[in-house]
This record gives sequence, structure tokens and C-alpha cells, in this order.
Amino acid sequence: MNTNYNLKTDNLLNFKLLLTGIILMSLSMLKAQNIRDSSFLVSATVNPTNHSIQLNWMIQGAKSYQIHRKELNSTNWGSPMANVTVSTYTDFSAVVGVSYDYRIMKLRGNNVFQMGYVSAGIQLPLVDFRNSILLVVDSTTSNGLSAGEKSQWMNDYIADGYIVEMILVSPTAKAPAIKAKIKAWYDKSPATNRFCLLMGKITVPYSGLQITDGSGNLNPDAHTEHGGAWPTDSYYADIDGEWTDDYTMVTGVGRVANQNSPGDGKFDQHVIPSDIDIQIGRVDMRNLPAQGLTEIQLIKQYLRKLHQYKAGIVKARDKAFISDNFGLLGSEMPMRSGWNNASALVGASNIVASGNYMDSTKANSYIFSDMIGAGSYTTCAPSYNSSQYKDSILSVFNVQFGSYFGDWDNSDNFLRSCIAGKGFTLTTCWAARPHWYFQHMALGLPIGYSALLSQNNTTDLSFVSGFIGTYWGSYLDRRISMTLLGDPTLRMKYYDMPKNLVVTNVNSNTDVKLDWQASSEAGILGYHVYRATSIDGFYFRITPQAVTGLIYTDTDPYAGSNFYLVKPVKLEISNTASYYNTGIGAMGTANGVSGTNTGINSVAANSFKLYPNPATGLVYIESENITSIEVMNMTGQVIYNEITVGSKHEINTGNWAKGIYLVKVNTAEGQSAQKLVVE
Repeated sequence: MNTNYNLKTDNLLNFKLLLTGIILMSLSMLKAQNIRDSSFLVSATVNPTNHSIQLNWMIQGAKSYQIHRKELNSTNWGSPMANVTVSTYTDFSAVVGVSYDYRIMKLRGNNVFQMGYVSAGIQLPLVDFRNSILLVVDSTTSNGLSAGEKSQWMNDYIADGYIVEMILVSPTAKAPAIKAKIKAWYDKSPATNRFCLLMGKITVPYSGLQITDGSGNLNPDAHTEHGGAWPTDSYYADIDGEWTDDYTMVTGVGRVANQNSPGDGKFDQHVIPSDIDIQIGRVDMRNLPAQGLTEIQLIKQYLRKLHQYKAGIVKARDKAFISDNFGLLGSEMPMRSGWNNASALVGASNIVASGNYMDSTKANSYIFSDMIGAGSYTTCAPSYNSSQYKDSILSVFNVQFGSYFGDWDNSDNFLRSCIAGKGFTLTTCWAARPHWYFQHMALGLPIGYSALLSQNNTTDLSFVSGFIGTYWGSYLDRRISMTLLGDPTLRMKYYDMPKNLVVTNVNSNTDVKLDWQASSEAGILGYHVYRATSIDGFYFRITPQAVTGLIYTDTDPYAGSNFYLVKPVKLEISNTASYYNTGIGAMGTANGVSGTNTGINSVAANSFKLYPNPATGLVYIESENITSIEVMNMTGQVIYNEITVGSKHEINTGNWAKGIYLVKVNTAEGQSAQKLVVE
């Protein structure tokens, strides 16, 4: 086989690497010689009274700034909305309830020198349904967890607005067989089956023909002997990309695990072949002896940390910690993204950048940290090593960058050790080549959303046409080395749960009364109540407005069993946005109810075609002998009802609010339903 293989996309990558080199050389001419002053420290202040969003940023050496805005899920920045010569701009055209990405270009003449990003929005609406998550667990790990531990783990997703499914795989199962199971789950509902967590001994895919030869095949840490294939979970999350196993890269590859030969189960691609489809994370505690606990003990410890954080039992300060042991690094300045992300998430004044990372994060809590330095598989400069994570490191969302340990499938790996500790550490990633973008988390979005956008990002900048990609500032973008370790559903803010929920049948079993003790979270607006026909079913919100007291009576329950969630709701004010948010809910059940509500038992039965989904305008429904169609919003309100006979029907959703809807179709054979996403 050809040992000189180049992926098609590497031709573009070669160009981008060359262009990035030109840009980085120009950055070296900056008068400011510290990374903070060379970074875009962007924040935003929202004003619901006049519907304005004020952007502020800190950076030196610009002649002017160009501001662009797009809606969050758009990939088109469009024309600039303003050009200014000062480091502030107020957008008076923002719409309440809409999430935006802003981009600020630093210009000198006609040249783009740098960009900053921030996500912002005013009173963003509550997210009731957060999509579905697949837990892929190896059978050995499952056997090591108690029924109570697994139940609490899954119930925390349910209580947070997810539909959750768990599948067990053998620790020796091959990657293609595991991916086939993930794909089968995804294909059931591509619009909503969007999250996956790999737990335990899930086979690690390897991919890449990387080599430090001056071409676009460069391995991300640029060590000549560290090419070949690296571990990647992108393989599992890319549903429709082509991953081949046809080529060779063994010459000069020092570590046997990285050597790649045809038919050895390691794939060829080191640039993700098509967009990632699933927000995926991994919790893998194999071969971490320096932590002093067994693999199953470390997994149990992680699940305890996960529950405590989601339940609002432990909280981190709205502070960020930065430990930069690389500095300019030949004008690459890898910590620029650390400063940019930290500023977007907590604000420039809440960033701590002095002190030892391990000591500082043991002494105080931080919601976000970024630590970089020269590394090995188990260490990072100046003096950090894997065993130090045994201590209580109090940083929730972590970023690390250094040589070797981005290749994370090895004993006592520094990156994996981060989330193995007993402190607050719940996620980490190897970032800077390319950069990751986390500003969306300030809108209440999960880290998996930011991870997916970072993985799919393609840098595209020319001095002639300007920037036309999604986010700029990276090189080696779309690399298979981009793996999120930890739970992809995690958000920045959770609240103390309501306590001691009591569910009682009243009024001759026709109604259900719920009462509970208050959450201790300050600023709670009240509580929302959700109801389903099964514990793992689809929970509809049945309270149009938040309940300000501690009692609620459901006067329209289902017949039989009713399953409830009671969630605290709050208008969260972040560094860049205001958004309605909930904590995870207290769970309760009423049995033997004589209700008359005709809600369906499941939304998973797809006996009719519904397309396109997600939708922005016309939606088509196809089935034999349709007799009626009903569409409900997330509060259970019927917004569309049509009696029809036929096999095809269309609905115009162009004026509907963005969100999740339930489409119920009655035919001669019975009723079925599907979730519809309107964007």
C-alpha cells in the first residue's frame, strides 16, 4: 500500500497552515508581549428594557473593528453590521428570546489581524426538552455498578429534560460493531438523538496517517516520532463519514499503538471526513494506577461528582484560572483561546492568572480553567503530574495542552487523570491545536454543543475576501484529536433541587396533588411541573407559568400512572446573556389515577413519515389513511388540529416559535407520534 497517502482535505489544510504562518508572523510584530493583551477579551451586557446588547472588548494595536452578528445556529455571518474605532458597540436591534453569535474583527487597513467571539441573548426561553442521550456502557462496568447507582445516573438525565437509553457492549467489542449500535439509535430520530456518553471499557478507535514532514499531515503536537494514528471518538460521532483502513504509516512512528497498517482496525483519516453528528463524551478510567483506586471505584467516584454537581449540592465560583507555561511559543500564543473563552464565560475581571495550577485549584473553586505547558504522557510543565489529580481539584470544566498527553489512551495519561480525581473535575479536553470555542455555554447550552461546533469548525480566511468560515483562530482544525472527556450534557449552572416531593391522589382519585419543600437557590422565580406516562417517557410541562408556592394540583392527569418532575426555575444572568434555566427536578409518581387525559404512552413509535425535520417552513406528513393530525407545544397546548382523510398532509411552520413540538397522527390502525424540531 502507498505510504505517502494524503487526504483530499489536506490540500486545503496545507494552504491554511501556510496562511496561518503568515498571520502568526504578523502577530509577532505586536508591541504587547503578553498573551492577555494580544487576546480578545469580549463580554456583553444585555438590557431587556431597550432590547440592547452592549459588546465590550479589550485588545491592543487595532486601527478599527468590524462587527458581525448571526443567529446561533446559522453558519452565515453575512455583511458587517458596524465598523467602529472604539472597543465597544451596542446592538439595538437584538430580539428578545433569540440567541446570537457576535464576531469582532481587529483590522489594520484592509487586513484582518484577529477575531473575537461572544454568544449573547436577552431573556432566552426555557428549554424543557433537552434531546435524547445514549449511554454506551461496557458490561463489566455495568456489573460493577449497583442498581441504585445506575438508577440515579439515568434519573438525573430524565430530571434534566432528556430521554435516556442505555445499551451494554462487550469490553472486547470492535469499534465498527459499537458504531453500528450508535448509528441504529441515531437513525431512529436524528432530530433529537443528539448526545452520547461512552462509559467504561469502550473500545478506543484510532485514526490518522500523521507525520511531521512539513505537509498538512502534521500530528498536532509536532513531535517527529509521535505521528501515525491517534485515539479518537470522532469515529463514533460521525454517522455518515467515510473512514477507511487501507494505508500505512509505521516508519518513524515511535509508539506501537500509533503505528497504522492496512486492515489493523485503525483508520486512515486524521481530518474528520464529514461533520460530527452527535455530541459525544467519554469517561474511561482504565490504567490509572496513580489515582490509587480501581477502575470501577473511579467510575463510581465520577458518578458521585456528576450527581452532586447536577443536583446543585456543590457549586464552583464564577471564576476562571489560567496557567500559561508556553507564552508566545514562536508567536503562536496558544493561550489566546484560553483568555478568550474565560472572558466570555466569566468576564475579564474574574480571571486569575497567577499561581500554581494544582495548588490554586485545590485552594479555590473555578468554573473553568485552562492550563498549558511542555508535557509527556503523564506530566505537564512546570511540575504537574497525573498523581496530583488524586487531590480535590476544584475546577469543573478544564482545558489542557502539552506534548504527548493529547494522545490519551495510555497508562496514567495526564488528560484522562484530570476527570478521575475526587474534586469538581467533570470535563477536560486537549485544546489549542486547534482551538475550542466555549462561549455558547454562557447561554446555558451544554458543553457538548460547544465541542461539536469546535470539532466541525473549518478555518477559512483570505486577505482578499476576509473570513468566511465559522470561527477563525485555529490551525489543524477538524482533527480527530478533538475528544471531549466527560459528560457532554453538562451546563454551567444547576440549582438546588426541591426537597421531599409528596404526590397524593385527591378528589376521589381524579386529581393529583403535589407538594414539596423549597429549593435553597437564591432568586428562584418558582417551579415548573412536568408530567409523563412512564418514568423514562416524554415529560410535558403542565404549568404555563412558574408556580410561586410549594403546592400544585394536576386536574387533568392521565388514567393509571402519572410520573412527575418539579423543577426550580430562574432567570440566570450570565456574563453575556440572560436566560431562563431550571435545575434538575424532584421526581414523584401517582398510581391508580382515574384521569381522563388522553395523552399517548410513547413518542417513539414512528409509523408515519415526517419531513423535513428539523423544519423551517413546510412540513410533510405521510401515512396510510390519515384521519386526524394534532400538534402540541411543550406546555401541552394544542396549536394545530386538522381532521383529514388521505395519505399526505402539509403544515406550514414558518410562523411557529423555535422549539420542540409533538405531532400526533391518527390513522385507521391507531395513534402514533413523533417529535418535530422547528428552527
